[in-house]
Amino acid sequence: MTGLTPLRFSVCIETILVDKPFEQRMEYVSDLGFPAFEFWDRKGKDMNITLALKMALRLEVAAISAHSASLVDPAQRQHVLGEITRAAGLAFDLACTNLIVTSGPALPGVPRDEQRWHLVDVLKEAAQIAADVDATLVLEPLNRIDHPDVYLSSSDEGFDIVREVNNPNVKLLFDCYHQQISEGNLTQRIIANLDLIGHIHVADVPGRHEPGTGEINYEHIFGILREQKYQGFVGLEYVPLVDPIASLRAVRAMGQ
Repeated sequence: MTGLTPLRFSVCIETILVDKPFEQRMEYVSDLGFPAFEFWDRKGKDMNITLALKMALRLEVAAISAHSASLVDPAQRQHVLGEITRAAGLAFDLACTNLIVTSGPALPGVPRDEQRWHLVDVLKEAAQIAADVDATLVLEPLNRIDHPDVYLSSSDEGFDIVREVNNPNVKLLFDCYHQQISEGNLTQRIIANLDLIGHIHVADVPGRHEPGTGEINYEHIFGILREQKYQGFVGLEYVPLVDPIASLRAVRAMGQ
């Protein structure tokens, strides 16, 4: 892989370095040489301090979660759009690149194509909210072992939804952990759809631990991403089995 550009890693400080105070985790991210961090939501966190530290440490915010309400339930449409609007405001303040969205649970007794129509329609409206703050909505499929009721588990369907929305501010979050459980064949799916991927999450299977502890060949995956000149962030959203600092150093070395 000599001569290829190193991957841009983002550390999820909701799952790594969790023994440290939230603000101190950013300092560790910077000290370890990572360019970015991500987190889920603002609950229990001081966003003024977060912004000040982000700027002082010259870090980027790669992603935040945008909502908790369902995208497939028409009764929750206005609520979810309100949540995305508030998250977009925070993304603007933090100069955050990506707003993570998930489908929510499937609705019992409602035809699947009807639920998908609502999902696509909400994303079309929410795309403008993201565009207004120069952010991208990244739709994340989840696996049905950890999330048995989720509507969207397939990246194949997720890519089709992104194509149907047909807006540059809506892409897929390809979580290698979820998709290894749901579908496998990660290399082919990444290469065939790289233009539709806005963000990537990595963790190994089983257990959602650091790359190198399970069945996914992350040296191969990272090599493919570098060969394909992937420009987005690779989010490290895993639960370390070993010392988190040693773990982060080891994973970072894989992407060089």
